[in-house]
Amino acid sequence: MKPKSLIKVALSILMVVLISRTTNMEQLKSTFQSIPLSTALLVIFGYTFGQLISSVKWWLLVREGGIKVPYTTALKAYYIGMFVNCFGLGMVGGDVARGVLVAAGLPKKTEGIASVVVDRIHGLTVLSLFAIVTSLVIGNDHVPPLFVQLLVGLCAGFLAAWIAGPALLTGFPILRKLPIAKKLHNVAAVFPRRLPALALITLLSVVFHTLQISLHAVMAYGVGATISWATLLVVIPFVNIASSLPISWNGLGVREKSYIFFLAPAIISIEQAVAFGALWLLAVTTASAIGGLVALFSGDMQLLKVNPKVVGSASGDLISVKKQANGLL
Repeated sequence: MKPKSLIKVALSILMVVLISRTTNMEQLKSTFQSIPLSTALLVIFGYTFGQLISSVKWWLLVREGGIKVPYTTALKAYYIGMFVNCFGLGMVGGDVARGVLVAAGLPKKTEGIASVVVDRIHGLTVLSLFAIVTSLVIGNDHVPPLFVQLLVGLCAGFLAAWIAGPALLTGFPILRKLPIAKKLHNVAAVFPRRLPALALITLLSVVFHTLQISLHAVMAYGVGATISWATLLVVIPFVNIASSLPISWNGLGVREKSYIFFLAPAIISIEQAVAFGALWLLAVTTASAIGGLVALFSGDMQLLKVNPKVVGSASGDLISVKKQANGLL
């Protein structure tokens, strides 16, 4: 296992231990026992279905980057990437795996990885706007103003990267003379500028994040808590952003601590917050396990394990871009 992966696991363990010290285990056990099986199944199904929506959005970005593959190829790569992110500790990152696999057999691995980065940027921007708009329109009593201000800054940075990124890659005449000029153009194209394409991926992202927030309403019902939609629309984006940071294993510990910070004890108990985290982790691991089955029967995982040059070629492309650009600018 790589040192980075060990650090993630260690941090998750540390966070879980700290949370357990403030948790009433008997009450936690009672909370788990009170959760209907139908709630857990609905959360798992809803989360898995949400990933299908997200995979369509990513496929559209992939095609914008010139990787003309059928949706089934993107779907397979997407779920294998989820599996690697969840279970592949010490292996190549799931996002890299996703980008490499979608371009397998094509000289477009850099574009594939770029599409994953753009997908992340776009998703975080939409998620941030959820919290910002809700705070302004409905109000906010559960998130400190400083956090909202930080989110506004983060969102502004994402929007600036979206607008300026393609221009930086293709706007300088000197860059057009580089051997990798066409690749730079393809990477820039992954940032959709056409209004129909941008509108469609944004709509899919809104649907995806609305579904994820709605699943938290289902979890609240399952643990016997009442959380208003206004609170969910402000708080859950913060929780999802925090748990998506690459500092822990699958957000374990960070997610639960975020639920506790924003919701307990005023709205839910610490035990209910921990149950929230457990239900979400169950959904994530179940959906990711599907990617493992896909990898097993498709044989694509062997491409990453046995032939690291497939991954290395994409990294080499990125290094080449950097070296050539630095030598001329």
